[in-house]
Amino acid sequence: MKFNILKQYLLSAIAVCALLLSASCAPKQANYPIFENPTDTKWIVEDIDGKPVEGFAHIWMRLDSDGKIYGSGGCNSFRGDYSYVNGIFRTGPLGTTRKTCSKGINLQEFKFMQALDRVDSMQKRNGMLYMEGQGNSLLLYKGH
Repeated sequence: MKFNILKQYLLSAIAVCALLLSASCAPKQANYPIFENPTDTKWIVEDIDGKPVEGFAHIWMRLDSDGKIYGSGGCNSFRGDYSYVNGIFRTGPLGTTRKTCSKGINLQEFKFMQALDRVDSMQKRNGMLYMEGQGNSLLLYKGH
């Protein structure tokens, strides 16, 4: 009987040690600062949802300090309003032109516009603007 109790304690101790060891080995998430002033800069999209921009599409946006957003999804231009309050990013309804583009460019533009509508946070990571939210992400760099 004493052997069974000792065996139970030993198995419990091994389980706790394994749990602590696995927790200490888990990758630590970087705590990046909230992006304080992303305005009055042209931001060029490098990737959408972790996938690089394809082809010759020039996808970009500009956030002006007066709450206006405008840019290009690679084929069509867009404009509208945005807000960035307490680290939360939101766009208002965005108006777009309706040019005819190739199927690939249209799909990429759709993914960009969908991500732009869903992202709600902005962070500065290694000099780049990283936006994410609701399963979408955008990575942008400063344009000239």
